[in-house]
Amino acid sequence: MELFGFKNELRLLQQARAMTRTIARFTSFLFLTFPGVQASAQHLWWNLEKQTNATCLYGEITVLATYPAIYYCGANWHPGEAAGGYCGIQDNSLKERRTIFSIWDTSPTLHPMVTEADPRTQFGRFGGEGEGGHTHMPWPWETNHTFQFFVQKQPGGKSGTTDTRYYIFDPAEQRWLHSATINSPNGDKKSVTTIGGGMNSFLENFLGKDKDRPRLALYRLWLGPGTDAMKCLTRAGGDGTWGTLHDAYFLAAGDRAKLDEVFVQLESNYGQPTFGGKGIKLAPISEKPMPAEVVAALKKLPQARKTQIGN
Repeated sequence: MELFGFKNELRLLQQARAMTRTIARFTSFLFLTFPGVQASAQHLWWNLEKQTNATCLYGEITVLATYPAIYYCGANWHPGEAAGGYCGIQDNSLKERRTIFSIWDTSPTLHPMVTEADPRTQFGRFGGEGEGGHTHMPWPWETNHTFQFFVQKQPGGKSGTTDTRYYIFDPAEQRWLHSATINSPNGDKKSVTTIGGGMNSFLENFLGKDKDRPRLALYRLWLGPGTDAMKCLTRAGGDGTWGTLHDAYFLAAGDRAKLDEVFVQLESNYGQPTFGGKGIKLAPISEKPMPAEVVAALKKLPQARKTQIGN
């Protein structure tokens, strides 16, 4: 997984260990919800280029091949740390897809609370070995269309707390939607107030079934201290089947021969993939600026209604 020198190798290893703890917690939650599940996942570990104090994150996920029971996590920040969080899209069944946004507890006694939510957003707590606040919204995302999301952290209304807001772009209405705000007690933990410090994206088969079916998604992330200072992340390492395609990073799963067929079908529009792996050094993707219309829209985002719990 070495891409950027010894220091980055050590940092990526630390992130991987932290993510292992996070996945263990999440898997325990899945075991409680879906008895007998054997979840499996592939990851991208992003080089944040020392943006440890970032509070804004813009991301894009383009799913090119899918099948039910897959979670395409766009970003998992501060894995294994206090109030770490994650968001992305899920292919739940042939009839339902959704977007997910959740935050882990700051500590066993300091719990996050959903204070604002879109009328379609469902929320509550999740449990297992780890606990936190969970939200999801039914969302009919489509393959070969880019799903856009934005996460922003700001001081909460109550002293000593942080609000994490999650927005998604509605391509049909050409507007941004405020899915939810989760308020977390800080508890003197820096990871509660920032998004930088450690981040990955992943593709997870959360039921452990139909493992031969091809799944493929492209990922891009921008990170920064504000909407006017978002930097494109251009370097990442990975595990499982990963690499670069169409000037973005990809994660894939499924029977390799079937995946190769998918790549061949996509070649005219997306080009050929470059696979990562142990001892393979990939060139970084292009440092693309955020689209000007996105930057402008993120400065005037809507606000969802307050929840009864948050009042």
